[in-house]
Amino acid sequence: MPSRKPNIVWIYCDELRTDALACYGNRFGRMHTPNIDSIAAAGVLFENNFVNSPVCVASRTSTMTALYPEDTGVYNNEAAKAEYRLARDYETFPEVFARHGYTTANFGKVHLPSGLAPWMHSEDDGGDMQPFYEGVPREELDMIHVPNFPYIVIGGRYPGDRAYPAEPVTRNAIRWLQTAPEPFFMRLSYLQPHTPVLPPPPFDQMYQSLDFPDAITSAKPLSAFESRFRQIVGADKLTPDQIRRIHVAYYGLVAWLDAQIGQFLTALRATRFHDNTIIVFESDHGASLGEGGRLQKLTFAPEVLRVPRIIAWPGTLPAGQRRADVTEGVDLARTLLSLAELPAPEHMRGRSVFTAPAPEAVHATIGYGYTSSRAFPSSAQGTLDDDHGWPRRSCLRTWRYRFEVNTRINNAPPTPEQEDAVLVDRVTDPDETVNVAGDPRYRTIRHTLSRLLEERTRSSYTPPEHLTTGRYEMK
Repeated sequence: MPSRKPNIVWIYCDELRTDALACYGNRFGRMHTPNIDSIAAAGVLFENNFVNSPVCVASRTSTMTALYPEDTGVYNNEAAKAEYRLARDYETFPEVFARHGYTTANFGKVHLPSGLAPWMHSEDDGGDMQPFYEGVPREELDMIHVPNFPYIVIGGRYPGDRAYPAEPVTRNAIRWLQTAPEPFFMRLSYLQPHTPVLPPPPFDQMYQSLDFPDAITSAKPLSAFESRFRQIVGADKLTPDQIRRIHVAYYGLVAWLDAQIGQFLTALRATRFHDNTIIVFESDHGASLGEGGRLQKLTFAPEVLRVPRIIAWPGTLPAGQRRADVTEGVDLARTLLSLAELPAPEHMRGRSVFTAPAPEAVHATIGYGYTSSRAFPSSAQGTLDDDHGWPRRSCLRTWRYRFEVNTRINNAPPTPEQEDAVLVDRVTDPDETVNVAGDPRYRTIRHTLSRLLEERTRSSYTPPEHLTTGRYEMK
C-alpha cells in the first residue's frame, strides 16, 4: 500500500438499480454508462451487494453508522423528520476518518436523522427533491405519476428548449477538489435517478428503440405484503405504454447521471493525487419499474435490495475483478477503514470485504411494526388490514436463497398465520417469481433460514461509553 494515507471519493446515488449500468448487464439491451463502467474496469465490482433496508433514510443510516436498523431504531423515512429523536448518539464512519486526521466533505443529499452530522463540510444544494420543473407547462414534461400518489413523478422528460437545471453536486465537488487538503474523504451524493424522473435531451430519447415488454408486469406478488403495496401505489392503473416510458425515462436519467460523474472523474484524474485515491460507487437502494406490480422501493424485490458496489484503487486493488460473494451496506465502513489502515470501532457491524471471509447471510429490515406505521410517512396504511398499520418485516439473503417474513406486528411477534413468509430459490428461479415457502421440500431450509434471520435481527448492540444513551421517541 502507498506510504501515505489514501484519499477517498464516495459516489453515492439514490434509487439506482444494478441493471441500469452496462457493467452489470441489462436483459433489454446495452446501457450507456461509460464513466461508471470505467470505475469497474479499474477496480472490483460486487455482484451480490445488498442494502440493509429498502428505503432511503434507514439504508443510509445503516451504511453511515455500520449498524443494523435493529440497532439504531431507524426503519423508514420518518427518521429524517425534525420531530424524530434517535435513541442515542451514533458515531458515523466518516467521523472516524475525521478523528484520524481526514478532512471530510459531502456534496448533495444527506437524508439522515437530525442527530447525525458526519461531515466537516457539507453542501446540500441539489440534494433535495425540489420541484425543479416548477414553472414548466405540464404538457411539455409528459409526466407519469405513481397512480395513487400524483406528486411522485416516475417518468417523463425535460423539454429541450429550456435550460436543464445545473447539477450543483458535480460543480461544487470539482471546485472543492482543486484545493482539497490531503488526506480527504469526500462524498458526491446524487439525488438521481430518484424521482422526479425527468431526463433532458438527448438522454430522454436514448432508449426509445429498446423493447421493454409488458410481460415483466405479469408476475404475481409473492406475499400479502407485496400485494397490499401494489394496491397502495395503484400500479395496476398503469398502461403498457406508460410502463415502457417509465423504463425509457429511468434509464435515460441514469445515462445523464453517468455524464455528470464523468465530469468529476475527468477533474479528479487531472489532479496530483488521483493515483492515491480510492473511488467507491454505490446506491442507497434500487427501484422497481413495474415488475410484479411494484413501483419504486419499500419491498425486498431483487431490483430494490440489490445495488451496485464498485471499489477502485489504482495499483492496489485488482482491476476488472468481479466478486460473487454476498456483501451488505454495513460492510462499507470496515472495508474503507481497513484500506486506510485505520482501526474500526468494535461496535461496528459488517466486515472488510477484502480481508474477512464472507458471511453465511446478510439481512435487511423495514417498518416499525406499530399501529401508526405507514407505507409512506404521511399517507396510506400498510400491507395488513388498515387498522393494523405496517408490519416490521425482514429479509435474509444468502448466495442462493431469499427468505422474508413479518417480525413485528403492533409491537409484538406475529402469529404463524401473520408471518406472510416468502422463500425463493435463486438456483431454480433466478428472477425470483415463485414463492416456495409452503413447499414441503423446502421445510428444512425454511426452518434453518428462519432461525438464522431471528439471530441476525436480535440486536446485541452495546453503545461505547463515550456515546450518550437516551430513549427513542417520535413526537
